[in-house]
Amino acid sequence: MQTQRRDFLQWVGWACAGLTDAAGAQEPYRLDEAARRCGRRFGFAVHPDYAGREPVKNLLLQHAGVITAENAMKWRSIEGVLGGRDYAQADAVAAMASELHALLRGHTLAWHQSTPRRLLDVPTDVFRREQSAHLSDLVLRYQGRIHTWDVLNEAIDADSGRSDGLRNSVLSKLWGEERYPALFEQARALDPQAKLAYNDYGMEQDEPWCERRRSAVLRLLEDWVKRKVPIDVMGLQAHLDLSRRFSGGRLSKFFDELKALGLGIQITELDVRDPAAGGDVATRDANVAALYRAFLDVCMGHSSVEMVVMWNVTDADTWVNRVFSGQRHADGHPMRPTLFDTRGQKKPAFHAVAASLHNASRSFNGSPIKNESSLCSPKS
Repeated sequence: MQTQRRDFLQWVGWACAGLTDAAGAQEPYRLDEAARRCGRRFGFAVHPDYAGREPVKNLLLQHAGVITAENAMKWRSIEGVLGGRDYAQADAVAAMASELHALLRGHTLAWHQSTPRRLLDVPTDVFRREQSAHLSDLVLRYQGRIHTWDVLNEAIDADSGRSDGLRNSVLSKLWGEERYPALFEQARALDPQAKLAYNDYGMEQDEPWCERRRSAVLRLLEDWVKRKVPIDVMGLQAHLDLSRRFSGGRLSKFFDELKALGLGIQITELDVRDPAAGGDVATRDANVAALYRAFLDVCMGHSSVEMVVMWNVTDADTWVNRVFSGQRHADGHPMRPTLFDTRGQKKPAFHAVAASLHNASRSFNGSPIKNESSLCSPKS
């Protein structure tokens, strides 16, 4: 472990120096511009209030070519406790993407954790009617403005005890896992321009449970492809963790398996946690940066990877320290999983990501979007 940590620290030194040489006199170095040079896009998940709050406002202006609503487009965020729909927050995120001339990812049309509480225990026919109505209203509201919809989110639970590796949830119970393809069919009929994705976590690292999840999702996707379900993209959340092993070769093989199914790949929720990492802040930052670089070098070396989206912008905004608020290091510091610190200053992770984008060994060669200009413009 000490040898690995020393290698990480050595890498950060040359990576930052190499990025400085590559960027030359350009300031600030813009991540989406770097991604565009290899046919890709780069962006962030946001909260509506980012539009008026520094430093995230300026960071998005500099670096965002893709915008995802962290929560604002989820069903439970749109619907009140007693029903009714309020799209103000979702509209604000869509407006932010338009103002930034960024692509807009829709997240998410169906997710068990976002089901309104009033529908958690209703008859099947009621749930199906409500889920279909929600999907229809949401897709039609942003029709022609969405680059990719996460149609179905987190339907895999490889340790559930089920032979198919699917998750037992309100969706599997009331919608029915055999009817998951109908979600994609409905979305395609309502907005033929948008790409359609299945989005999930825990398939990026070299751990037995990750391998089980990879196998389960491949079985699911193989079945859908055979049935001609209208799915275009596998969305990999990529919530990476320093406490887990990483194998670039294993990840690349998984990418090849997805490509063989005819699917594009989007990295949709990227960050790096360091819950058990030792050392001081500088050492932990170096280790986080090294994992970012190793992961993204694989992504930038595969022609099916289309975009990279960070989950939040700065360490002050990250969901990691909201959800894992009790996980602090021995020195009292919280985790530092994003590219920018709490003041919006670049960290070693930023330089690692920028270097990987700049040095991409292969360009994206998948299907282009049909009309990028319309996706970056306000709906009339």
